[in-house]
Amino acid sequence: MKQAVQKFANRLGYRISKIDSEGTRSDPFVEMGRLCKKINRPTIFDVGAHHGQTAMLFKDRFPGSLIHSFEPFSESFGVLKGNTAKDPNIRIFNYGLSDRNAMLNFHSNPSSATNSLLSTAGQGSATWGKGLLETKEIIEAEFRTLDSVIAELRIPRVNILKLDVQGAEHLVLKGAESACQQGRIDLIFSEIITQPTYENQKRMDQALGFFYEAGFELYNIFNPHLTKLGRLAQVDVIFTRTV
Repeated sequence: MKQAVQKFANRLGYRISKIDSEGTRSDPFVEMGRLCKKINRPTIFDVGAHHGQTAMLFKDRFPGSLIHSFEPFSESFGVLKGNTAKDPNIRIFNYGLSDRNAMLNFHSNPSSATNSLLSTAGQGSATWGKGLLETKEIIEAEFRTLDSVIAELRIPRVNILKLDVQGAEHLVLKGAESACQQGRIDLIFSEIITQPTYENQKRMDQALGFFYEAGFELYNIFNPHLTKLGRLAQVDVIFTRTV
């Protein structure tokens, strides 16, 4: 019976799969909850917080968590501040994380969600459409290393490091070298862009290599986003510490 139903579904272009008893494995927040279920009050670094969308999702999944949200762009930070003002367990910081403590050039684009330390590649609009990535202005914004931040805030351990920094993930990892070497980061949840979008953006294999070299291994891939031509444009990835 199961085989017959599966064959019929296949003819219609569908695939039937068994639902995991602990919830669908296609939801990264369900998976992070499962991986961190023994941690009562996880410490979460929300790097590239934008307006606080992901911080809110983390609060739903981890009600007792302490979230540190980092957003360098002043306009986005203002929205983040308003969205998180009523939650004392979300601390917000008007600077980003990178490979050094400095004021750096930051590219402000029509869609603030695409703002980046990296300049936009010429092929970017072909992948994502026009009116999103074309840089309006280059501003100076404050950036710090993760190592310096956890030292300043006296944070012994980051249970979840979320990265949404528009192609600059490798720079954040460079600034977290000590924390990675000391095993002070348990899990990384990162966006990886796979189609040319920013200058000096790493290829998929190179991006994965930075995480491997930092002491992490691929756990699973989520939320694949495809271009109109069916090419993979970006994914969300969970990395866990290499045992």
